[in-house]
Amino acid sequence: MYKLPLFAFLFGIFAQSLFAQKDLPTESVNIVKDFDARLLESNKINVTPTLPVLDTTTKRQDYLVPPKPLTIGYDAPTLRPIGMKSSKKENPYNGYLKAGAGVPTSFYGELGYAFSSGEKFDGKAWFRHHSANKKSFENQQFANNDFLLNGNIYLDKNLAVEARAGYTYDRVHFYGYDHDSLEYNKEQTRQDYKTLHLGGRLYNSERTDADLNFSIAPNFYLFTDYYSNKESGFDLALSATKWFAKKHALRVTIRPDFTAYDDTLKQKLNNIYLQPSFTLHTDFLKFKIGGNFVSNRDEFQIFPDAEVNLRLWGDGLQVFAGANGDLQKNTYRSLAEYNPFIQMRGSNIRNTSWRQYYGGLRGNLGWLEYKGQVSYGKSSDLALFQAQFDSIGRPGITRFGVVYDTANIFRIQGNLKLTPIKNLVVTATLSQSVFEMFNEDEPWGLPNLEVNAGAVYTLLDGKASIRAEAFAADDVAFRDNEGVFRQSSVLFDLSFGGTYRFTDNIGVFLDFNNILNNRRERWLNYPMFGVNILGGITARF
Repeated sequence: MYKLPLFAFLFGIFAQSLFAQKDLPTESVNIVKDFDARLLESNKINVTPTLPVLDTTTKRQDYLVPPKPLTIGYDAPTLRPIGMKSSKKENPYNGYLKAGAGVPTSFYGELGYAFSSGEKFDGKAWFRHHSANKKSFENQQFANNDFLLNGNIYLDKNLAVEARAGYTYDRVHFYGYDHDSLEYNKEQTRQDYKTLHLGGRLYNSERTDADLNFSIAPNFYLFTDYYSNKESGFDLALSATKWFAKKHALRVTIRPDFTAYDDTLKQKLNNIYLQPSFTLHTDFLKFKIGGNFVSNRDEFQIFPDAEVNLRLWGDGLQVFAGANGDLQKNTYRSLAEYNPFIQMRGSNIRNTSWRQYYGGLRGNLGWLEYKGQVSYGKSSDLALFQAQFDSIGRPGITRFGVVYDTANIFRIQGNLKLTPIKNLVVTATLSQSVFEMFNEDEPWGLPNLEVNAGAVYTLLDGKASIRAEAFAADDVAFRDNEGVFRQSSVLFDLSFGGTYRFTDNIGVFLDFNNILNNRRERWLNYPMFGVNILGGITARF
């Protein structure tokens, strides 16, 4: 509808423009001269460019980079030595055997085996026998037998259970009499000590998440002898340790300890111990503060338990000082282990109360480990051993009764471990005591000076070893059968020996003991064996 008028309008405009062009001029144009365009002469201006002056001022640029943690997962690289020869892998051995014989007539046997079942169980069994008989000296003989069975079961949640069972059977003979005028057979001088000991422990095998360790450890023993004397003991150790910052330890131990002894009369000795302590560790300082609270019948005693240790030069030089003490039992079992020729009937089992204050130096230089200590203390009811000559209806046989006295004791102790050259290890210990007795004239049966030194050299890539040992001790005071003061001779005992392994499993050993033939009487009228030799084989499997 609208297209037709629009078309007519546009057509009219176009026609009008065509008629308008007819009015243009039509005159001609005469050209007078050709156009010649020229530029006037100009002077060139030379301009030498120059660089702008450098801006040498330092400007601080601040950039704001938002942090963005990146999580990159990759396996840790494996470091491999270059040009290092791999060593031969040593075979694991669970079993050990040592067996031999010697002169004077002696036999030695030792057998041990360790076993395990993955990470859930481990244990060991061990047996040892040692006997000797010097036939040239009547009844100078002994036999020791020890057996131990131990096992650990590892439960869930870091719990573990340990069980132990052991049995000891030792036989000695009272050969301390005048062999020129008296004669006794083996049964008349025989003494047998039998000990059954059972124990266990419930503990955490690894520190808990709360940094706590704990232990519940019951122990029982039954001790008997050839003359129907009997002693039993039971103690229960309850202990816990709380760690702070993984290095400071707060410990608490509660231990009831009960002993019953029966010969012709019954005796009991019951102690209860409470032992709290806290130990602080820093880079240069270790400080322990605690106490030992002991109850016996109606008596209650408090002993110190404190020590401070300063690292003056790393582990190489440390200085320490402290104070401690305890109520130590003198049971038939402990006294017989120290002196097997004891006559217990008529003696009392009793506690020794002791306190001491000490200080010294210690350190580890790698090639040298050492410790030296000076102490001073007081012991009440200190057990001494005085000779008796009318025991068990055997006149002339020397046995030892127990007497108690109070003493002030000044003591110097030291030990060291030295490795002067490769494969050579030297060890030495020293103990010098000075007793100030309150009632008795001397510390009967106790040594003042004891020195032990030894050296072991390993050669042939560990297949062989050579050892040497020296023992020294001063005289020990006793009274003879006439009440006269006597002292034993000084001990100087020199021994050496060696081992050699033919194969990885089989070897031999040979020991020469007391080669100076020292016959010192450690206990009055009981001379030592003198020269003795022991040799045999060893095996591991």
